[in-house]
Amino acid sequence: MSKMAGERDEAVDATARRCARSAALAIALVAALAAQPSPARAAAEATSLEVQGMIFVGSRAGVREVVLRSRTARLQPEKQIAELEDVTATVTEDEAGQRSFTMNCARVELDIARSDFTADGDVRGETAQGQRYSAPWVKYVHEQGLLYTDAPVVMTDAHGSFRGNGFSYHVHERRFELLGNVSVVHKP
Repeated sequence: MSKMAGERDEAVDATARRCARSAALAIALVAALAAQPSPARAAAEATSLEVQGMIFVGSRAGVREVVLRSRTARLQPEKQIAELEDVTATVTEDEAGQRSFTMNCARVELDIARSDFTADGDVRGETAQGQRYSAPWVKYVHEQGLLYTDAPVVMTDAHGSFRGNGFSYHVHERRFELLGNVSVVHKP
């Protein structure tokens, strides 16, 4: 069945509302636990929260926004960590919201306070310049605007496919560097 312009899908709206409620609950829980005195904090250390359909948004003054969407997330408020599964990430660099990189992977461990994350499990992504990469794991350091790995990587761009012993992607400069033992992948 086709939809008219401006008509909304009720199932999509319901899913979006559930995701928003889950995210609001998770953020409220983390904020409340961070402000609690030590006896309550000690009790909370044994507490974790599992959320279905988690969306995490982190930013600093509207710049370098990190958006992580996951099928499930386990929050550990006392450690300020979230463990996400089946993850899609988008990082933007500037106020205009221009995409710096996107990524999909099996798992992410997110430092909630810093917006840093380590992704693992068939990590695949693409930079704003069209470099596509795949690696077993990557780490993103939000404050530095740095995405990197020292694991074997394959990078494909307009010039071909290349292998290396890792990469660094500098979000500020939008610069991708393959690290060590770089070779061209030849296709027969």
